[in-house]
Amino acid sequence: MAKQSFEIRNYSFTQTAINQLAVEDHFEENWPVVYQICNNRDIYIGETTNLKNRMNQHLANTEKSSLRNGSIKVVFDETFNKSAALDLESYLIQYFSGDGKYKVLNRNDGMCDRDYYDRANYRKTFEEIWNRLRELKIADKTISEINNSELFKFSPYKNLNFEQLNVVTEIVQNIDEAICDNRKSLSIIDGDAGTGKTIVIMYLAKLLADLQSFDNQNDDIDDESNFNIFFELEHINQNFKGKSIALIVPQPSLCGRIRKIFNKIDLGNANIRIFSPIQFGKCDDNFDITLVDEAHLLKVGVTGTLGKQVHEIDQKIFGNNNIHSELDWIMAKSKNVVLVFSDQQRIRPANINKTDISQYANEFDKRNYYLKTQMRSLGGKKYIDYIHDILSNGFRPKEKETFEGFEAKIFNNIRDFVSEMEERESKYGLSRMVAGFAWKWNSKNDKSAYDIEIDGVKFRWNSTQNNWIGSKNAPKEVGSIYTVQGDDLNYVGIIIGNDLIYRDGKLIFNRKACADSGAMKRSQRQVANNEQISENDMLEQILRTYRILMNRAVKGVYIYACDKELHNYLNKYFNQF
Repeated sequence: MAKQSFEIRNYSFTQTAINQLAVEDHFEENWPVVYQICNNRDIYIGETTNLKNRMNQHLANTEKSSLRNGSIKVVFDETFNKSAALDLESYLIQYFSGDGKYKVLNRNDGMCDRDYYDRANYRKTFEEIWNRLRELKIADKTISEINNSELFKFSPYKNLNFEQLNVVTEIVQNIDEAICDNRKSLSIIDGDAGTGKTIVIMYLAKLLADLQSFDNQNDDIDDESNFNIFFELEHINQNFKGKSIALIVPQPSLCGRIRKIFNKIDLGNANIRIFSPIQFGKCDDNFDITLVDEAHLLKVGVTGTLGKQVHEIDQKIFGNNNIHSELDWIMAKSKNVVLVFSDQQRIRPANINKTDISQYANEFDKRNYYLKTQMRSLGGKKYIDYIHDILSNGFRPKEKETFEGFEAKIFNNIRDFVSEMEERESKYGLSRMVAGFAWKWNSKNDKSAYDIEIDGVKFRWNSTQNNWIGSKNAPKEVGSIYTVQGDDLNYVGIIIGNDLIYRDGKLIFNRKACADSGAMKRSQRQVANNEQISENDMLEQILRTYRILMNRAVKGVYIYACDKELHNYLNKYFNQF
């Protein structure tokens, strides 16, 4: 086994200890190193080419005062160059954030996923460094555990690719200009599934919080950061001081999870609050900046148990009970709005559409951004486009495609399908069976009941709607679109029910087999306008649902189709197990 090129040294974060640096070792004064300063609760990660000077700067910085008398762990490596040190710094910020042992104090100042010479080998060293930090009790979880955790997935400390970096930069500049000109702005982030739209909105939330809490007199900012100009130009960060920020997450269970994640990071004195749409509507405050994840799940009017609350909100905001959307609430109570919106991920007639957004083009300075780089699926954009073409009645692929590093298989036997999913769960974790809503949810009220039966094999729908993917029963259950939208899975085992069938060369929606009453329910606006939901509308909605489910996969997708003719059609495009 090759000798490790790195070592990790321990120091006290005190003036006495810092004074002793660089007395006998030039690595402590003139070499790229990466360090962590921590106490029992907080951690700060940084890199420098002059450790002694940098530690003296931190000691003089009131922002780091809570860390005084804590410990410093410094990674020295004789093979490090500046690029490797910067990469390790961002790597450790991401993984300490995902580990959850400490509250991370770093700002979002523009970490970017940059390539450099021999990066693949350096990355192997980084994993060894992480394992050593675990041995030293500085970190708890393994890399694999963190990669599979929602704390890591939704962390605002993710490295941005250059496409995302440019979008974040332009949106911050647009909001700054709108504040200066006292006008309203609307930014819309679109893109295929897996292009990192949620990463951008979470990153923006943390960056705006950092701009709010930045102290021009006492805080310092790394000159290497991509966003240092936002912090250094006083008029920019002053524009964000005291601004009220809302982050809206339409899925109630995910909203609670995001709130917990933001409790694990340092937001300084920033004025940022996290809401579901209903909570936002009820809130008495208006907001300077409102960020909305998965805005395509916002609704137009709501009936049933929430109907009374919706009418009360409409009356409160608009003074009437006319039909308004959750988007209308947001636009009425916000000066600058950033929406993550993808029309291809709308799953119900009651969800807002492009027309709902376009009506604000005159009142708000509207700008559109489209992310193209695939960040989730190892099959890349090629796989995403392939799935779209297969699950459509328009252009069809001429031949079967394969995707290096990504499995896409179709199964004849449901038992083989289940067995392979169990194998993937055992090996990789985060491997879940999902299905179209083609079976009634009997087990919701009767926990002993089964919901799905195929060739003698019985399944239950998800036993919880709150973070089902992370629940202990999830590997044995089947999730619906409502439990997995927005999440990443290593392997997706998708059961296509008889709600989608194939006849005479066409994909067809089978209304008799659809058990999702919400998917067929007209919105209040459609009812008021006497608009009907056509079979073509329902077909497109079901096709979108199955595309979304197939696009959750990072490493591979396994398919079982209940309709034999549909199976035969799909068999032309996927390798058979």
